[in-house]
Amino acid sequence: MKTYLYPLLAGLICLAGCTNEDAPLEQPEETAATFRIDTRGDIGENRLARLYIGERKPEHFTEDPTHLHVNRIVDFSGGSVTVEELKPQWYKFAFVSVPDINGTDIFTETTPGKGSCDLNDQMIDYKPVFLQDTGSYMEDPENENNDVKLHATPDGDIFRKVINRWTESGKTVNETVTMNRLNGQLVIDMGVLEDQFDCDNFAQDEVTVTVTVNDLPTRLYITDNDVDEIKTADIYKSMSWQTKPKPNVISDTKDPKLHHVIYINLLPGTLSGSVTVTTPEGEFTYPLQGTMGQPVIKPNTRTRLTFNGVSDGMFQVQYAGYEDTQIDVDDDAWDGWEEQTII
Repeated sequence: MKTYLYPLLAGLICLAGCTNEDAPLEQPEETAATFRIDTRGDIGENRLARLYIGERKPEHFTEDPTHLHVNRIVDFSGGSVTVEELKPQWYKFAFVSVPDINGTDIFTETTPGKGSCDLNDQMIDYKPVFLQDTGSYMEDPENENNDVKLHATPDGDIFRKVINRWTESGKTVNETVTMNRLNGQLVIDMGVLEDQFDCDNFAQDEVTVTVTVNDLPTRLYITDNDVDEIKTADIYKSMSWQTKPKPNVISDTKDPKLHHVIYINLLPGTLSGSVTVTTPEGEFTYPLQGTMGQPVIKPNTRTRLTFNGVSDGMFQVQYAGYEDTQIDVDDDAWDGWEEQTII
């Protein structure tokens, strides 16, 4: 056996050596990926959608072990995106949808203009959302078809989904991705102002309602975290929004019934600030905090404050999902209403 085995192995080695010289090593075939984007609700038409593709680069590990190299950034529209020439390897795909606010560049990074190739430096600038007019309505709590729109609530929704995927040689990835809303919304129901502040059919522009919110986070990291982590930055000291309610019609036979309701899009965080009502009789300020703690802005949640009256000087706080977009709070603990009272 020894006599014949060694020559046979030698021949195979020679054959292999000749084959390697004649034919190059086979290169792995690049692949493509197509993603269809679903937000489970109507998010409007004037939107910007972007895909960040991250990958690990060994040459970056010595500089920063948390660095995730941006392979490319793809802007897309139409609810789907296809990326080609992907090597068979691990990738991080971060899908983002933001409002298009008069061409404002809402996409930014930790140091604006730096052009960082680290996915963890990529951010969303939420300040353009704050600078829009707030939503202001005269609403009938008993008949939603009787509402009077003063200023439509501007689009301030930020959607995101981050996924990890391995691409295989020669195979095309086809997948539907559902993005989640990251921002919340503050809703303030001031009730019937004529009743609350004893105004006798005040004329237009005689009464103003000013909402001031303190310690606002103004930027949001896209992050490479695939568990829906929300990481905010750049706290702005204070910002105010002013609305002018439309007077109710009052007569001997008709009582006022329309509530003045304000809608403001905000990033998640603890809410602090105040509501100031200015009437011909004076100025009245009520803090958005109390003995039972401060309200919280939660992602994909409306925080509703209902004014209970001047004498009580309090708001009722309720949390609920976005009922009109079919996007509900995932945690069962928030299905329905949770109520608390702050003074």
